[in-house]
Amino acid sequence: MTGSGQPSPVARLRDAVFGASRADIALQTGIVLIAWVWFAVNVQGPVGSPVLGWVPNLCSAALAGAALWTVGTGPRVNPAAARFWRYMGAGTLLVGVGSVVRGIQAINEPRGSIGPVDGAIYLVAVLLEGWALLRLPLGLERGRRRVTFLLDACTVVVAGGLFLWQFWLRPSLERDSGNQAAFVTGLVTLVVSMLALFAIVKVALTGTSTVDKAALQWFGLAIVVGALASAPEALLPPGAPSPSQLAVPLSCLFAVFAARLERRGRTAPDPAVTGGRRRPFSVMPYVAVAASNVLLLFVMSSDDPGERLGAAVGVVILAVLVIARQMLTFQDNTRLVARLDAGMVELGDRERRFRSLVQNASDLITVTDADGVLTYVSPGATRLLGLPAEQWPGRPAADMLYVDDVDLVLTAYQRVIDDPGAPAVFQARLAHADGSWRWAEITMANLLHDPGVAGIVCNSRDITDARDFQQRLSHQASHDALTDLANRSLFGERVSEALAAGPPERLRVLLIDLNEFKTVNDTLGHAVGDALLIAAANRLRGAVRRADTVARLGGDEFAVLLEHADDEAALAVIARIAAAFEEPVHVDGHRLRLAASIGVALGTVAATPQELLRRADVAMYAAKADRDGPRIRHVDYAAPLDVQVQARATLERDLRTGIDEERFSVVYQPIVALAGAAAALDPGTDPGAAPAVVPVMVEALVRWEHPDLGTVSPGDFIPVAEASGLIVPLGRWILAQTCRQAVRWHQLYGDAAPRMSVNVSARQLQEADFAAEVARLLAASGLAPHRLTVEITETATLHPSCVQSVHALRALGVRISLDDFGTGHSSLSTLQTCPVDEIKLDRAFTGTCTAPDGRTVAAAVIQMARALRLDAVAEGIETPAQAQRLRELGYPHGQGYHFAKPQPAEAIDALLAAGTPTVAAH
Repeated sequence: MTGSGQPSPVARLRDAVFGASRADIALQTGIVLIAWVWFAVNVQGPVGSPVLGWVPNLCSAALAGAALWTVGTGPRVNPAAARFWRYMGAGTLLVGVGSVVRGIQAINEPRGSIGPVDGAIYLVAVLLEGWALLRLPLGLERGRRRVTFLLDACTVVVAGGLFLWQFWLRPSLERDSGNQAAFVTGLVTLVVSMLALFAIVKVALTGTSTVDKAALQWFGLAIVVGALASAPEALLPPGAPSPSQLAVPLSCLFAVFAARLERRGRTAPDPAVTGGRRRPFSVMPYVAVAASNVLLLFVMSSDDPGERLGAAVGVVILAVLVIARQMLTFQDNTRLVARLDAGMVELGDRERRFRSLVQNASDLITVTDADGVLTYVSPGATRLLGLPAEQWPGRPAADMLYVDDVDLVLTAYQRVIDDPGAPAVFQARLAHADGSWRWAEITMANLLHDPGVAGIVCNSRDITDARDFQQRLSHQASHDALTDLANRSLFGERVSEALAAGPPERLRVLLIDLNEFKTVNDTLGHAVGDALLIAAANRLRGAVRRADTVARLGGDEFAVLLEHADDEAALAVIARIAAAFEEPVHVDGHRLRLAASIGVALGTVAATPQELLRRADVAMYAAKADRDGPRIRHVDYAAPLDVQVQARATLERDLRTGIDEERFSVVYQPIVALAGAAAALDPGTDPGAAPAVVPVMVEALVRWEHPDLGTVSPGDFIPVAEASGLIVPLGRWILAQTCRQAVRWHQLYGDAAPRMSVNVSARQLQEADFAAEVARLLAASGLAPHRLTVEITETATLHPSCVQSVHALRALGVRISLDDFGTGHSSLSTLQTCPVDEIKLDRAFTGTCTAPDGRTVAAAVIQMARALRLDAVAEGIETPAQAQRLRELGYPHGQGYHFAKPQPAEAIDALLAAGTPTVAAH
């Protein structure tokens, strides 16, 4: 390249001559024509200077040498080929130099033979080209193969040398006996000819992965032509030009052909790195041996002993080479037979192993032809299909398939036919002989092109159990384990699908909660509770329509999705649910009745599954709040219900704040001795006036002054406190306040001070450390345990954890009072199993105690209390008549507005200061 980036003049000239224009071939062809015309003109006598006859040799050798050297310096030639062509180019250039020397010699000796100078130059050229041929990689990767090649090559070369000796070199030496130049010329010619023969043999026996094969063949032809240049010299008349003037330009033309072929050929990898492959068989060595034997027979008829000896020696050398080659071949055959035997043994073992695997495999292997007819069926058919394998070949493969899956399999069959390289994997059902079906995973491959198979191969693996297991897992993931109903996740999916399918206005979601289920679970055990849930689930299934979805969301909460249902259809389903729940449930000897609260939510365009469940939940809680309604009650969601829910949430938040800031107060309602109350009445006073009596006990009642709402009724905030769990900290605060107040009164009035009675909810008793908390408060305040009475409801005695707390309190010395007796769910056995000291007659029975016939619950309760040696308190006394009647029945204590309303501690102080109890403390 020049400094401007343009190709140099030399490069441009090289590209013009040796590029795509083929100028080199044109020039070389022109030189050959000139040389042959000059030779033809001068063959009968010299026409011009003999030097001119050697000029074409020089020009053709220079052009061919340049062409070969250019190939050796090209970028696309591997190192071994580049070295070969550079050596050949240098040798060809030396041939041109030798021609110049012979031309100079021709000035003095026009028909002179090869002299020592040009002979030496030619010899160097021969050595260069011979060295290039020897260094050309054989492409044989193992030593044994190299030895075999050399033996074959030597056989051909020796045979060729024998023919050259017999028909050319020996007669030439005999004719020019004593001519040293002729001897040198003959020797050089023989060597060059044998090198050329070696190149041809090398290409014939090994091929070439380094040099283009056609290029090497052309160059071998060039060497042969150049080597035989002097052969016809003796046949020419005296004074004729040297035949080298014909042969050398023609040889150089063939060399240019070789260079051209190598330039346009592919880039060959270096066999020194990649290795090559020898041709498996060649007849050339055998032809050479046969020709040599024919030559020997021909020479044996000659009378010249030297001629016969030369031929015999050559044949003996060939025999030695052949014997060595055959010994190597015998060893190779022995190894091949051994490997073949071992391969056959291994093949037999593999065949037996494969047959055993196929015969004993649990999978079904089938081969069908292009028409779908079975040609082979493995013994796995007996297990998978119920019929032996022998009954299947010749039948259509479709006979194996479940009828609904035939199209699926035919589609896969056609797919592997159209695309043989891509196997198909799919799942389909196979028909069993007993009429059932088996799921199979089928791998289908097209081996129609394989002569050993010539069919479509299917491997069918039984996955029936796996699919059943997978379906069970999927079912378990989407269904409730106890009731086998849909779970919350699947229910949400069904609601989403129903909303998407539309219209949403014809969609209803029912949320069903079993009332008092916790009581059943805690009193009768979880086994009975589970049985009750299963019964409820079964009755819900029977009450809904076929397309409806029933789900258990958790605990005792169920949901029903009604699709395409108007109000009438929804009411009909609810009516059937109510009728089903009315029937008693018999579990382990228990006769249970189902009660439920149902919330109904209507679908809307903008509703989501979560929103529908929330609305149904709001409506369900509204139904649950209606405690005076029927056993199975339902409420439709309406927007005002959200206001109630919000109000309840606000009340809960304010309740929590009130507990933290102690915005509550405690009032006390006196409990008096009925006998003392009667004595305190002045005969001259109004009989309707309340007696001025001193309380023997007081019941502590909590009050809440809301900063915005004013006084909040306990009936409003106590249920919220119990439902939210806030009753626990609130009850703790009440106990602390009342214990301190009881101690204060005891310090002021001694034994005349009233005992303290405090209400405790079941939620408080369920706390594991409730008794320990009471003990801590008693110790902190200094109140004696027997001066504290804990009032519990009958419902609390149904919970085992509550009963445990009651026993712990009784062990502390705290008295236990059973409040609202006669209205709860407890049985009379509770009075024997639960450590109760006192029962309080509910106000409902106090109001009926003045019945004319005297047959009242109040009378029965006091008799039972006396029998069980329990104290009794009648609460809710509103009139003097009720007080008088209860006193006559024998009730020792009473409580109610007839005596006093709940009042602050200061008012109780006034009563205590006015007098003393009329009856001693009991």
